[in-house]
Amino acid sequence: RGSRSRRDTMPVGTGKKREKVPLQQVLLQLSPFYWQGDASWGWNTKVPLWTGSGEMEAFCELFFDNLATLLGVTGAAMDVGRIGGVNNYSPATDLYKATVTSEWTKIYYDWNIPACGLALLFGNVWFAWLATRLATKENRLDVTAQPYGMNTTVIYITIYAISLPGIQAGFSKYNPGDSASDADSIALGKKAAEFGWKVSVATNFVIGFMEILGCFLGDVIRNTVPTAAVYVPLAGVGFVWLAFSPMLTIAKSPIMCLLPLMVVVFGFFGNVRYPVYGKVTFPIALMAILLSVIFGWAGACKRSTEEIGGAYGSVSVSDFYNGFRAIPGTGASGTCQGTDGNAAKAAWKTYAFKGDIFGGFGSGLAGLSESDLMDDFAAPALLFGMIGFLGTMTCVESAEAAGDAYPMSEIMIVDGIGTCIAALAGGMFGTTVYIGHPVHKALGAKIGYSIANGVLYFIFLSTGLFACLYNVIPECANGAILVFVGLLLARQGFEETPERHYPCILLGLMPFICNWAWLESDGDASKNMGVLTLGPSGGIVQGIILAALTAWAIDRKFEEVTVFSIIVAFASLFGIAFSHNDLVYSYGVWGAEHQTLKVYADGSGVDKDSGTPEEAFNGWRWCVAFIMVAFYAACHIPFQKGNKYTSFEKIPPRIEDDAEDPYDYSVHAAEAAEEIPK
Repeated sequence: RGSRSRRDTMPVGTGKKREKVPLQQVLLQLSPFYWQGDASWGWNTKVPLWTGSGEMEAFCELFFDNLATLLGVTGAAMDVGRIGGVNNYSPATDLYKATVTSEWTKIYYDWNIPACGLALLFGNVWFAWLATRLATKENRLDVTAQPYGMNTTVIYITIYAISLPGIQAGFSKYNPGDSASDADSIALGKKAAEFGWKVSVATNFVIGFMEILGCFLGDVIRNTVPTAAVYVPLAGVGFVWLAFSPMLTIAKSPIMCLLPLMVVVFGFFGNVRYPVYGKVTFPIALMAILLSVIFGWAGACKRSTEEIGGAYGSVSVSDFYNGFRAIPGTGASGTCQGTDGNAAKAAWKTYAFKGDIFGGFGSGLAGLSESDLMDDFAAPALLFGMIGFLGTMTCVESAEAAGDAYPMSEIMIVDGIGTCIAALAGGMFGTTVYIGHPVHKALGAKIGYSIANGVLYFIFLSTGLFACLYNVIPECANGAILVFVGLLLARQGFEETPERHYPCILLGLMPFICNWAWLESDGDASKNMGVLTLGPSGGIVQGIILAALTAWAIDRKFEEVTVFSIIVAFASLFGIAFSHNDLVYSYGVWGAEHQTLKVYADGSGVDKDSGTPEEAFNGWRWCVAFIMVAFYAACHIPFQKGNKYTSFEKIPPRIEDDAEDPYDYSVHAAEAAEEIPK
């Protein structure tokens, strides 16, 4: 650990540790107006709108980061439409099933996608304005707007936990039977798809409202839990979802995607630039995307449609490597999503500057009246809202470490309002402040990249052009940029954390890995209950809990471990953390219904709602386990050095200094030092 300094090509923090603030100030910060103080609310026009190549790099990174989410979740939404429609096993006419799927696709592109564009415009412009207010407040111009985009974690959870059950419920509610007329099949199929959409929109609105309420908890949580726990969501999402998962996509198509990855490594990590004219350089992110698109359309992911045979049965080579969304070729080969000319032409003909854009404005909230389903979805919405504001908390902390201290309460409120605006306009997906602010600040971006992202997405998503974009950009095209951002943000998690707490972050990463494994297997991880226990809710809640407990344990803060363990024990009873209090048969496998919040037992032996034996419920076991941890930690308190209520000081004192190490203190050495004559 030398003191030798180095010049980092991509710094992500200031190196200054944020001090914990007094409780009184934390309570004052709960007001969204406290941060502003006497500073002007006006737009500070002195903040540069565009700073050149750095602004362009930041824009490309944010744009394609959002695009990666939209491309990925669109594929998932199309799967949901197929599962709920043409692939539904319930008896019904083929026309009814096909109508459910086709109408779901139409609603997705005509109503949901434009609503996302409206929310993105709102959030990106708001955060650009907030950056100018920060410049006025602190009398400086080197500010960078918080990035804003689609709420990736929550969207991927809700698409299967809310939208799929919603469309299946609509299928059952309006099913005309297998002998219905064509007219009835079409009319009722449209109603079934619209029912699933309404339930999804209503749940999204509730999630947004819960994110707004998170403004009362954000500052309290980050000033209570250790720094390592605050950065676990940043490191977890960064490493697992922004780096590891896209890297797997790159590995599937090396000819198309490996070189773009190295372009990003050379450009961002190696600080290599490619001049175009004068000081203007070609954007690294754009170069990587263009190379992937060129290689993909040149046939880099084409593979044979011949069957592999053997244990794989009728699966073709193309399907095996390109995934279940592989596009069949017209000849002897198949290609991957985003590289099929026929699909691109069809999307342009069907959706470009056409369709019932914003046709669902306001009507989606009618799903709130569907009491049968909304009663079941209210608890998940509470949990998903909590996931959202915990992620936002980490983003605010990350930006402050990079030099821009934004108001926690206002950002959480804006996050929630953006999601509610999307729901009001017919959107099933929420929006949120993005991780990545330190990257954009290091690139030299100010506010222009944020405004450009919002405006461009509003145009793309409200004109039907996104459906075309989905069919011309390969899945792995964004992967190289995401890997870079993910690795950089995971690195920040370590840089802002005391060295003795590195194991806490590594432990906190494990739930995120379990979440990836659970989703990667389409829920078929029923034989590994450890994955099902750690993986729910994106891994965020479990990751924060594990990191906080281990950090306090390392620091010998036995009081905090005791109290927090009791709180988590109570939460485990209700399915909020470390428990799956229901076991259901869904999608062909037995698995945990993680989003069910209920108490363990009523003494009957069988849950009256699901029919699951209560012995299969797991929450009470975690409750008992955390109570045991609390008791064990409490036993240390009377014997800790520095405790004024004890005379049996046999345990080292609490660690309060970030530079201190647990092994720097020895009880015997301390006793020997006290015996040395003065």
